[in-house]
Amino acid sequence: MPDRDEIVRSLTGAWTLFLDRADAMRFFNVSIDGFWRSFYAILLILPAYLIVVVAERARIFSEPATGVGFDGGAFFINKILMIGLDWVTLPIILALVAGPLGVARTYVPYVVARNWAAVLATTPFGIIELFYLLGLIGSGVAGLIALVVLVIVIRYNYLIARRALGADIGLAVGLIIADLAISLVVVGVADGLVSYQPAIP
Repeated sequence: MPDRDEIVRSLTGAWTLFLDRADAMRFFNVSIDGFWRSFYAILLILPAYLIVVVAERARIFSEPATGVGFDGGAFFINKILMIGLDWVTLPIILALVAGPLGVARTYVPYVVARNWAAVLATTPFGIIELFYLLGLIGSGVAGLIALVVLVIVIRYNYLIARRALGADIGLAVGLIIADLAISLVVVGVADGLVSYQPAIP
């Protein structure tokens, strides 16, 4: 597990990447040990993610048509399964195709940077949903702000691919599209394995 200094350096690197500075990668530990420790970043993501999950649950209960027959336990299992699969699927797939894509040398730095950057990318969504849960903003406003943040996060992922992976524009765009597609597939898989809504007659 990374120590406090490594966490601070890595998050500093993630922020520097967001600012698109050329020296951003120097903050990351891109050794093999640093690669595996970067997956612990999911622990820093969980608080914001859990807020998003709780907010989604609140929206479900606010709609009588979707709230009837809702299985709260299955809902949380579904969401845990979803984030776990989403966290590892792209790194596994990219590892299999890194050679043919010509990014085998930069695969480890990319995954390290992507994992730590996910902390910064997830936190705004948690803040938005916290404001929603506290009644400071409505569901519509929260959704609109989240859409703007999503666009910013997509740009952030593009910068990570360019800086950390050394990808050209085409590969960087393709990687972003693949990442989004994988996330959609993961949602479908999780819903197929653990359903929390009753079947529609």
